[in-house]
Amino acid sequence: MNTIKAKVEDIKTDEFFSCITVRVNGTDLKLLKTQLPKWLRVGDEVECQVQEAAIALYKGDKDESVSIENHLKGELQHFRKGTVLSEVSVDTPCGKLNSLITTDAFERMELCEGCNVTLLLKAVDIKLTPLLDPASYEQCAAKLTHS
Repeated sequence: MNTIKAKVEDIKTDEFFSCITVRVNGTDLKLLKTQLPKWLRVGDEVECQVQEAAIALYKGDKDESVSIENHLKGELQHFRKGTVLSEVSVDTPCGKLNSLITTDAFERMELCEGCNVTLLLKAVDIKLTPLLDPASYEQCAAKLTHS
């Protein structure tokens, strides 16, 4: 699981969805939720999580022709090739993120350490949780224990 610490910059809501914009190291990510978390406010520090298998990647310059909102350019730092799947680690403005792709795709794209790629994160695949400091966490845990 990839974990990214971010700050909520904007929240837009209509009758069906909420679009949450978070910022990490000057890079905005968009998250799409069917229900806005009641605890969430602009300015909140949050933790975003996205599974490795939910991150696609491409090599080249096709940014404008992809419908996925979140594009993170980066450099492939490390990879592990298996028979069926390959794991790649990419250094992005949001930190190091891992992606699982088929080994066939890895070979077709001629990926290698040091090559530039773009990670694609679908807004619906990013989970959101509050970022609690240890004191807040202990207070919540104490309330649950005494309930």
